[in-house]
Amino acid sequence: MAIDPTLRDALSAVTSASLARALTRAGVKAFSPRGLLAGSGTAIGTAYTLRMIPARDDAAGDLAAAIEAIPEGAVVVIDAAGSGLALPFGAILSARLAQRGAVGLVTDAALPEPVGLPHWSAPLGAIGALALVGTQQPVSCGGAAIHPGDIIVCTEAGIVALPVAIAERIALEAVEQQRLDLWIQREVERGESLAGLLPPDAAALERFQAETKTA
Repeated sequence: MAIDPTLRDALSAVTSASLARALTRAGVKAFSPRGLLAGSGTAIGTAYTLRMIPARDDAAGDLAAAIEAIPEGAVVVIDAAGSGLALPFGAILSARLAQRGAVGLVTDAALPEPVGLPHWSAPLGAIGALALVGTQQPVSCGGAAIHPGDIIVCTEAGIVALPVAIAERIALEAVEQQRLDLWIQREVERGESLAGLLPPDAAALERFQAETKTA
């Protein structure tokens, strides 16, 4: 599913920390993978999930076919059971992933070879092989719960997964939170005391609204 351009712009304008605070206020849990190494770049897209486990025998799903099914604009999220095993992405599969139009890759597997798109992965922690056992299922990646279709926002500072049903509300709250944070920072830089600013009391919020109100 394509992301609405206005929503994408809002998500691009805020930090992962602002989104995380809005998600926490909304009661969402386990929305941010932990312990992953950030590759270069940023990515915003809908989650397309793969689930992999340590290979026990030769029986495994068709990874090539799974990659061929990935839609344009997806952030591919691969649950590798927290194994730290190397992802079986050779140069050919990696190139095809980019050609399919994927915008990012998030996995708690290790990436032993370069991937030609923004990526976040675990350090190599074990030797062995991974087998594909499922696609487009809810997965656990780096301790986060990721559902197919979630909107994934990836930056070097962190990754957040937004349930699509509340993504617009969370984005708007994050934009407003960031505006407030910037205003508080300017107030402090002007010499204002933190009292009443952290957290902002009613008087501070009233000043914020008055000083930032657009015509």
